[in-house]
Amino acid sequence: MELKEAIENRRSIRKFTSEDVPDELLIEVIKSGILSPSGHNKQPWKFQIIKGDTKDKLADMLIKKMENVEGNTSVHTASVMKEANALIAIYLDNSSIDNIIDVLSIGAAIENMLLRITDMGLGAVWIGNILNIIYEMKDIVGNRQMISCIAVGYKNQEPHQRPRKALEEVLLEKLN
Repeated sequence: MELKEAIENRRSIRKFTSEDVPDELLIEVIKSGILSPSGHNKQPWKFQIIKGDTKDKLADMLIKKMENVEGNTSVHTASVMKEANALIAIYLDNSSIDNIIDVLSIGAAIENMLLRITDMGLGAVWIGNILNIIYEMKDIVGNRQMISCIAVGYKNQEPHQRPRKALEEVLLEKLN
């Protein structure tokens, strides 16, 4: 798949089959994240594959904490986490000091990983709601600062492209 095609075809997948994604494929996804640009080449990330009971336990923690919070999407997110075969957790390296640039660098790594997942014919969704249990999950993941995670699996849906703003809405005047 050409890069332009991967960019145009990337979708947030929230429905997955029960088929196991081999760890070797998940490692290939992580390698794509490692190749991302980062501020001052600090590479401020750590990655972790989470599957099975541990993945489901994190989803249950999210449900328990957020099920009575009106208007919050975390319970739906937790069901997506359970249905996905794996999570790839992305942590901010503890040695990092320049938080904004480092978090932006992690965003670049996540985008590389999502594009690689699309290229591989897998499905994924970037999960930010995991931050709602950042303190509760320390017993499971240790004293690490999770920034986000990606739910990965074989897709069981082909969603259409969500609306995007027109170029005229987002492009400011050129400065000379």
